[in-house]
Amino acid sequence: MPLPLIDVPVDLRALRAAHRAAERTGPPGGPRVGIMASYTADPLVPYLATALAGAYGRPDVHVAPYNRIVQECLDPESGSARAGLDVLVVAQRLEELEDGAWATGLPAVTEVAYRAAVRWGATLVVVLPGLPAADPLGVAGDCWSDGRTAAASAAREAVRAALADRPNVHLVDLEAVLRSLGAAGAHHPALYQYAKVPYREEVFHHLGARIAHVLRLRAGDTCHAAALDLRGLADAEDVDGLGGVLHWLSAAGVPSYALGGPDAVTAWRELVAADPTVPGLLADWRFEDRGTDPQLRNLAAELGLAARDIALLRRREDRLTVTVRPARGGPDETVDLGTEPAAWPSLLAAAGVFDRLPVPGAPARTARPREGSPDGGAPEQPAGALSLASFIAGLGVETDFRPPRGAELAKVNDMLVASKEFTLGVPMTPAEVDAAAAGGDRVLRLGRVRDRLGDLGPSVVLALAKDGSDCVVEAFVISCPAMGKGVEVRAMREIAAHARAMGTDRIVLGYRDTGRNHAAVEFLRSPAAGSSTGSPDDAPLAVLLRAEGATAPEAPAPFETPRNPETAETEAETTS
Repeated sequence: MPLPLIDVPVDLRALRAAHRAAERTGPPGGPRVGIMASYTADPLVPYLATALAGAYGRPDVHVAPYNRIVQECLDPESGSARAGLDVLVVAQRLEELEDGAWATGLPAVTEVAYRAAVRWGATLVVVLPGLPAADPLGVAGDCWSDGRTAAASAAREAVRAALADRPNVHLVDLEAVLRSLGAAGAHHPALYQYAKVPYREEVFHHLGARIAHVLRLRAGDTCHAAALDLRGLADAEDVDGLGGVLHWLSAAGVPSYALGGPDAVTAWRELVAADPTVPGLLADWRFEDRGTDPQLRNLAAELGLAARDIALLRRREDRLTVTVRPARGGPDETVDLGTEPAAWPSLLAAAGVFDRLPVPGAPARTARPREGSPDGGAPEQPAGALSLASFIAGLGVETDFRPPRGAELAKVNDMLVASKEFTLGVPMTPAEVDAAAAGGDRVLRLGRVRDRLGDLGPSVVLALAKDGSDCVVEAFVISCPAMGKGVEVRAMREIAAHARAMGTDRIVLGYRDTGRNHAAVEFLRSPAAGSSTGSPDDAPLAVLLRAEGATAPEAPAPFETPRNPETAETEAETTS
């Protein structure tokens, strides 16, 4: 999910109106989000809700009374304690704490919030407070090592250090928003005196977007590679700007691929002539007599990724745009980086398209792009070091499949009904679930998933039935938090193991396109689906997909040989 750019005008009134209209459409379908703040945080709700809605469905937001964070967390009968929260957002301003005690007061509040989130089984998002708007000492306060600014910085860093390696905890820095907007465009002293609302609407808009951004990153909604379409580069300034973008991507550890048709070869030559280091910044390049979309799909298949994992950068109508596809389906999201090529690298960084969360316990990042540096900062890792496999390996994902027992059958039925994104879309009744649990020629498995960020609990449902020489998959469900972490491949391996145990030689999956289960359909069509049914001792099983109403079955796409043998390793072709 791209972040909104500070300098791009946004109709905030339209966003609020859209939120009000969405509230009239029926009950919320997304997560239950609680907001606790030391100030009136109601203006945050429409922006956070609209930013989350596209990925999760409209969230159900509970706002606690202002300046009652500790009471809400400690009282077992508080509204927040009884709300059944999935996510807890806590925002404590330093100005509402006692002067001289910020370095202890702020960590104390966040520790209480953390313990409450653990009790409630909620993900905690802590908003690091901004620096105070004014220092009573004026410019002289800049000189004091124990002044307000120094004390505020110490308190913020104490919280960051305390929460850095805790699972299910994330930080969002409000100071980044306040600094970008500037004090005059951020603070609202009069409204604070009247209604305890310290910030202008623009602050709540960008803060809500950052909170939603972190939650979507947690669910795997990020891009792992960049494809640069060289068609449409107009002049030398464009070429230099795109070279700057490549340097930034390389420094950020994002694998980059150049695409285009035969008419893009001239732009490619100009790019290399202007900067001979460009080929070393790219993981691969190819120029084919095909459209951009087919090239992008083939690139994703070669990399074992979904098309949504690759961001597309292209020059259109004198502007550079970045297009991404949300992991949970829905329309493409596009960021306009404007017409100034020199600004493209910094705006690309601000858009957050390639952001990724740290893994607790992992080594700290040492390579960061430096703004204003012609090479973006020399990376300590080689260009293209980031991959989906290394991302998943860093999470330390663990899965455990076993037959559901007792009350767990109710959880299976709930997941079959509630899951919308990764599901076959074919209803399975409670009676059918009971029959699958009874055994015989049928198998029912409930999978638990955990990673370094926390225990996701029951996250996968598999229901299989033997039909002659076929293993028919009746249900294949993965919860949203577990998607995009390699769980899909592990589930296919589990299906294949049971298919072999049944003595079958083919896996058949019937699905219905519900309009929301694109993640499941795309995975089942991908090369990863078919290849993951193999084992060290056995070749991959045949996999057939049967779309409702289709006249012929489908098969997952085979791996294709890369088209540039000079720079890419040749993979063995695998069929399903």
